[in-house]
Amino acid sequence: MKPLICFDLDNTLVYSEKVHVNSYNYALRKFLHKPQNPEFITKLLGRPHKQIVKILTKNAPKNKIKNIMKLHDLILIKKFYHLANSIPGVIKTLKELKKDFTLAIVSNCSHKNIKAILKGAKIPSTLFSIIIGYDEVKYSKPAPDLIFKAERKLKTKAVYMVGDSIYDIKAANKARIKAIAVLTGHYSKASLIKEKPYITLKSINQLPKFIKKEERCRNTLIL
Repeated sequence: MKPLICFDLDNTLVYSEKVHVNSYNYALRKFLHKPQNPEFITKLLGRPHKQIVKILTKNAPKNKIKNIMKLHDLILIKKFYHLANSIPGVIKTLKELKKDFTLAIVSNCSHKNIKAILKGAKIPSTLFSIIIGYDEVKYSKPAPDLIFKAERKLKTKAVYMVGDSIYDIKAANKARIKAIAVLTGHYSKASLIKEKPYITLKSINQLPKFIKKEERCRNTLIL
């Protein structure tokens, strides 16, 4: 098996703020009759799903939080998944990377939501050897569980974790793999660098060039 690259989904492979903002506000209207400011919701994206709902509801009762999470996930698939757009050039980049690496998505979205968002963004799910959502592990990012599960399932070691949020970097560092931060999300470069990524890139599209440079440096050291 080729070495593994793990990717976050939202704002790493796809622009999906509209998908989640609409889905959260639909659920909030249903159970609390009070939607939240879209900009406020956007700033929370990247966190664990349950944590986002707790903040949006100001720690509502557990059963209400659970119901809002479930409705967000359901309505995303039924109504809002098509609002996702791929990062320009991402499919070409993924196909190039797939020649030498095994690719995985590890996301704080549910498995079904990941598949729906990929469909909405017109990114073939077949580019990835495995897709793992928050609903398939005990702890989602910033815990490393998603990465560890991908490694176990594929029986190979992850080399890089690519993501736009501080939670992706934290998960990578806990898993002791190289964290690659990308600036296609709403997190500032300063906030990402504070978490000590291995490198920060403008977008995923710079990744193949960076990896080739890494390989050349490694081969030089070996010689």
